[in-house]
Amino acid sequence: MFAFLVFGDGKMAYKKPLPQLEVKGGTYFVTFNTYDRLELNYEARKLVLDCCLFFHEKRYFLYTGVVMSDHVHLLIKPYEKSENKY
Repeated sequence: MFAFLVFGDGKMAYKKPLPQLEVKGGTYFVTFNTYDRLELNYEARKLVLDCCLFFHEKRYFLYTGVVMSDHVHLLIKPYEKSENKY
């Protein structure tokens, strides 16, 4: 997996390979932030939370999460993947 930057004009730039760290049965603390640290309003933060909750109890168990104005923290435990799913 590689990280790419997407610019306003649609061009993409290679950034670096992302580490492939997966621990079977592991619990993960995940943090991500908005592009250019853009501050989200209440409606946008609600949309981000709804997106994080979408796969709760489908692909992962979401222990807790917080959506801040420009970043998100999640504590998740992914379910084991089957060979024919995602």
